[in-house]
Amino acid sequence: MLKGKIALTMGAVVIFSVFLCAIAQAQETTVRDKEGGGRGYFMFGGNIIDIKRLNSKLESKGYSKLSDNFISFGGGGHGIIRKVIIGGEGHGFTGRETTSGNYKTSIGAGYGFFNVGYLIYKTGAINIYPILGLGGGGIGVKIIEKGTPSFDEVLDNPKRSAELSTGGFLLNLALGTDCLLKLGGDEKGGGGLVFGLRIGYTFAPIKGDWEMDGIDISGGPDIGITGPYIHLMIGGGGFGKE
Repeated sequence: MLKGKIALTMGAVVIFSVFLCAIAQAQETTVRDKEGGGRGYFMFGGNIIDIKRLNSKLESKGYSKLSDNFISFGGGGHGIIRKVIIGGEGHGFTGRETTSGNYKTSIGAGYGFFNVGYLIYKTGAINIYPILGLGGGGIGVKIIEKGTPSFDEVLDNPKRSAELSTGGFLLNLALGTDCLLKLGGDEKGGGGLVFGLRIGYTFAPIKGDWEMDGIDISGGPDIGITGPYIHLMIGGGGFGKE
């Protein structure tokens, strides 16, 4: 269920971002003396998520501590109208699996953001901009009993795994920079490859309840996707001047 929610959130954000980029591009070509363009990119990097309370709960029940380091993969895009940036992004995270006695424990997460930014520095093909993002995301913990049971054993005892999930509202504060490597065009516009970097921090001011298979679970640790990240970007983009 968590994976489905994450996929829907990421998909909606990316589709909305493409729509906004199209609006930005249209405005750019109809208003004189406006510079603008758009970017679309694949993003990958690392996130650190504060899961201390989750680990305390797991260790109190005999499970191994989970790592707070995650590998992130995602994508996004934004449009540029003069100095205003409007876009979005979505990411999925994978964490390390641990083993505790007869059980394996794994953790994953994901989020999507609608972003607004502003160009504070622009020279040639290089842009630097702060970003504020609003969105949501979730964390999922899966516990699986090890072994290779037979079909009959599963029927006799189907409760061999459990997946717990929680989500909430998120804020994204970041500083981004990207460089457009022009591959063609003229004085009015063109396109090329985009390379960039995002460094930021996510906050979870509103956290949701834990659930399992759609059923609310009480007494879970109060956690959200809070922590720093660094993401690399690679993709394509265009620019224009009327």
